[in-house]
Amino acid sequence: MAGVTVSVVLLVAGVVAMLLLHILIVFWALRRGVALRAAVASRRDEERAGAAEGLSAEDLDGLPCHEHGSKVAGAGAGGECAVCLEAFQAGDRCRTLPGCEHGFHAQCVDPWLRKSRVCPVCRAVVVVVVDADRGKAAGTVAGEAAASSEVVAERQGGADR
Repeated sequence: MAGVTVSVVLLVAGVVAMLLLHILIVFWALRRGVALRAAVASRRDEERAGAAEGLSAEDLDGLPCHEHGSKVAGAGAGGECAVCLEAFQAGDRCRTLPGCEHGFHAQCVDPWLRKSRVCPVCRAVVVVVVDADRGKAAGTVAGEAAASSEVVAERQGGADR
């Protein structure tokens, strides 16, 4: 009878130990999940704050601009402005954002870019890299040599192009 009592006590102690271990693991996972969610939310807020600042007038001048229908590569691609939804006409002053290559009328997208530094279509962050040799924004005009400068677009939030 003593052997059965010891077996029952060990069985109950094992079940209690497993239950306590399970409860500890659940609490650890919940605390870790809350901390991870808070870290992701703060990183997202930082990204939004950086993207919400918009481009300065100098940065805006650094983005490529062309006349629609000119011989600039990609300038005669047709289509419409995603902001005003009007078709591009020959002679329209257009701006193609580097990286994502989305095109807009300059007068339509410039106010947007002053408020937010993301593409209105794909939400790619437009970053203008300043050329240290010249002291001005990279890619200032379509006809200027782009070998010494670079404009980069980074994906934000995994949005589709």
